[in-house]
Amino acid sequence: MAENLLTVDGLSLDFRTGRGRVRALRDVSFPVRRGRILGIVGESGSGKSTVLWSILGLLARNAEVTAGRIDFEGRDLLTLGGADLRAVRGEKISVVFQDPMTSQIPVLPYARQMEDILYRRPLSRAAKRDAAVDLLRRVGIPDPDSRIDAYPHQFSGGMRQRAAIAMSMLTGPNLLLADEPTTALDVTTEAQIVALMRDLQTEFETTIVVVSHDLGLIAELCDDVVVMYAGEVVETGEVRDIFHHARHPYTRALLECDPARIAEVSRRLPVIRGDLPDLTRPLQGCIFAPRCQRAMPGCATIPPPVVPRGTGAAKCHLLDGPLADPDWPPPAGTATVPRQEAAAPPARPDGGTLLELRDVNVRFRTMGPIRARLRGVADPHVDAVLDAGLTIRAGETLALVGESGSGKTTLGRAILNLQPVDGGSVRFDGAEIANAPERRFKPLRRDMAMMFQDPVGSLSPRKSVRALITEPLLIHGVAGRDLDAEAERLADMVRLPRGFLSRYPHELSGGQARRVGVARALALNPRLIVADEPTAGLDVSVQGEILNLMSDLQAEHGLSYLFITHNLPVVRHVADRIAIMYLGRIVEAGPAAEIFAAPAHPYTAALVGGVPHPDPDRRRPPGSAIGGEVPSLLRRPRGCDFAARCPHAREACREAKPPHARIAPGHTHACLFPLRGANDTTRIR
Repeated sequence: MAENLLTVDGLSLDFRTGRGRVRALRDVSFPVRRGRILGIVGESGSGKSTVLWSILGLLARNAEVTAGRIDFEGRDLLTLGGADLRAVRGEKISVVFQDPMTSQIPVLPYARQMEDILYRRPLSRAAKRDAAVDLLRRVGIPDPDSRIDAYPHQFSGGMRQRAAIAMSMLTGPNLLLADEPTTALDVTTEAQIVALMRDLQTEFETTIVVVSHDLGLIAELCDDVVVMYAGEVVETGEVRDIFHHARHPYTRALLECDPARIAEVSRRLPVIRGDLPDLTRPLQGCIFAPRCQRAMPGCATIPPPVVPRGTGAAKCHLLDGPLADPDWPPPAGTATVPRQEAAAPPARPDGGTLLELRDVNVRFRTMGPIRARLRGVADPHVDAVLDAGLTIRAGETLALVGESGSGKTTLGRAILNLQPVDGGSVRFDGAEIANAPERRFKPLRRDMAMMFQDPVGSLSPRKSVRALITEPLLIHGVAGRDLDAEAERLADMVRLPRGFLSRYPHELSGGQARRVGVARALALNPRLIVADEPTAGLDVSVQGEILNLMSDLQAEHGLSYLFITHNLPVVRHVADRIAIMYLGRIVEAGPAAEIFAAPAHPYTAALVGGVPHPDPDRRRPPGSAIGGEVPSLLRRPRGCDFAARCPHAREACREAKPPHARIAPGHTHACLFPLRGANDTTRIR
């Protein structure tokens, strides 16, 4: 066994709150083996990030460690004073935060931020700059000599995360902690970050601890895994043991709820029923027993044994003791989480056309007219959306997919008249609505609603859930309704307990806040819902609950969805058709089954082939991710926007924009040399 660089031993931690003590961690123990990558996985609220902040000494003031040790290189980090802890933090233990925009200083260039990290080193400013440039080059930042003087807002999301990794590696730490490092990234950028972290771990011999609820990331990146639930470690082991031979019912349930592991396409996804326990109340027995499909009467009162296996262990009555079950665990591939039955058969997407877009163009001004004249810029605009066309039929789900910055949200906002359209046609139910004045458009808002990407940020923190979900009724002057009765009806519709109507957004979990957003969108009985990343940041089980809810509501009310996302495993289960967007242009659109089975555009093929598998034996090979960065809108390529990154590009691709062409009924693409249907392509515009 490799030497342990860090050992968490019996760590227990409470938070003092107005509702009483929250026992956030209870007897947490696991080793971090030197030179390996450890993944900590579990649902939100399981204590993953709290363990990380305990290691770093960055806990909130109301936190109190009640027991345990954190041994790092022979010292207990919990006993170190401020100066000693600061000497370890940053130098020997570094961190990559979840959101680089909030962890990086927006008013300082990267050169200054990275030089400040090396303040303890007796180096000249030039030497510090050289070291920073070298790290930026190693993490794949193009032109690091000049880009080091850029500010965070001038980098894309993937480049900001690369810069964050470079900053964390600048001091040559022995241990790197990464908190959800790829949560907000699309599949191609995630693949680049995964490859980068593995390369750096090999090159610098750094030990890495990754916290994530993304099972695909854990399977692809990690060597060892710790599974946490409600503040306790329920299973540990090497990554192949966890993913192929999981022994704890919670671990198996997590794996079975991942859409990427479900082979057959289904509108109903399995979920772990129930909620996390209230950690302010006394706990006894197995904490997972209320949600466990195999729980027995003794599980709720008797503490489960810790049963070792190889380098790991599992904490479950089914494995040892008087409640042991000789048939547990079942053979691999045996489902242990039942699927819910649909309330009604899914609506067939055979209705008439509800929404039609033709050649929609959305532009943003980059500078004022005086500045443009002084700089000699003839057209100070960028095309965020370029000649976009799509249709959505009644009762249909169309998924709009693409990398971050591809223009998906901008197009969704343009449909709802939240963003002016600079060209093209937007027709809803046969009527032209592009740039309609608000007085004429307001009645249409009853038929069109939006679910925003950030469920908490889109809700007023000063209003209760009851006020939030009935606010659309007040804005549109819907008279003659009992608002309290409407609030209860909407809460029941989205399966939100009525007791939550008196709560405020900060008192809700991510999944609960998402349900409030769904209820708010449904208040006026719309016909079309634009759902912007409705599953972003959610655990696989909560994600399944939201998707099942949306499917039920579609079947019951005949809703149409424009599903904006970069989560392809989810798209495969929920979408009837898919539109792929790149740099503001739709490059392929067609039936979901055809897109996944035989994509025509090389970009679509790269997206579909780049989906991480929650299986350590199916890791993406090195170099399989799309290389390079998305081109800047300020310097949009003359020819195909994807040509600089396309492995199949030819000289003709760089000369002119490829026209949209049809290769099958309802299946179009914008590629001069498609991967399929080259002999049957019909130019349509």
